[in-house]
Amino acid sequence: MNKKLKKSICIICMLTLISACFAGCGGGGSGGETGDPDKVYKLSWAGIGSTEAIDTWIAEEAAKNISEATDGHVEITVYPASQLGDYVQAYEEIMQGTIDMGLFTMTGSHDIFAESLYIPFFVQDTEEFKEAYGQDSYIYKTYSEFQQKYGVKTFGFWPSGFLGLGFADLTDKARGSLFDFSVHKEDLVRAPAMETMALIIKAMNFNTTTINYADLYTALQTGVADGWYGGGPYLNYVSFVDVIDHFVDYKIMPDVYACIMNQAKWDTIPEEYQTIINDCIVDALNQGADQLAVQEEESIQGLRDAGVEVIIPSDEERASMSEFMKTNVWPRLADYYGEDYMNELAEYSDTL
Repeated sequence: MNKKLKKSICIICMLTLISACFAGCGGGGSGGETGDPDKVYKLSWAGIGSTEAIDTWIAEEAAKNISEATDGHVEITVYPASQLGDYVQAYEEIMQGTIDMGLFTMTGSHDIFAESLYIPFFVQDTEEFKEAYGQDSYIYKTYSEFQQKYGVKTFGFWPSGFLGLGFADLTDKARGSLFDFSVHKEDLVRAPAMETMALIIKAMNFNTTTINYADLYTALQTGVADGWYGGGPYLNYVSFVDVIDHFVDYKIMPDVYACIMNQAKWDTIPEEYQTIINDCIVDALNQGADQLAVQEEESIQGLRDAGVEVIIPSDEERASMSEFMKTNVWPRLADYYGEDYMNELAEYSDTL
């Protein structure tokens, strides 16, 4: 073998070795590890809805599509109906890494900004929601940065229902002033055990009380509470249709579920699979929002068919309530979420 040929072979070997080293490091990519063609990434998904609920469909649809698109290299096991604990526990365990991911209501028990998704009279339907809460939105970018401080990756959001008030006993005075928040109502309304939620009902000039959701049906049935806040048309229809006689379709806000994942776990997944996971989840969330819109219409009709009076404000009444909330409640929410955040939402709201 001549010297030139030996030198050429030596150079080729060195280049091959260097190339192999770069490949082993993932080429300096911004995401997870380099994919092992034989490795299967197994993930757990915590949900709170029943097996028939839309949020469970979202989880199962995303899991199915992710598995297919990765040729079975990412397998997600969905645990609906709070099998891994309620939303408070699931959030804590995702931060700790004992649960990988989930889709559920966010609570401010760890940091009040976790509740910054719940803004009264901000968006009024699923199309506005998809734009205002999508991955290009100010809310998404701000919330993602917030969750990253706690080691949590955010994929996106889903509106589980546009919240109204269900009443087992609605007084005549309240019936005549439902959309006038300057008038005090004696009716006692149950609010979730979240400070910002109670703030909204108090601003609507109802008396408030806190009752565990598990005890709510009996409380309405026995007169411990006159009405309740925390569900949209669907939840009022499937869970309380036998005990309420009025449903007021305020559309105060969407009950926003966040789809999140433990960041450290996310970082172990190859970048090519990360892209697939993100895209499949976002697609399922958007489809779930479209399903919610249909479900709400069907639930309104179901309530009416069952003899429940459904009260819907006019456009003028809704505009008046929205202005009241933005003037009187949004500044108070700034004490929890920050003035910059609420000012950004106010500017965006003017474009809707």
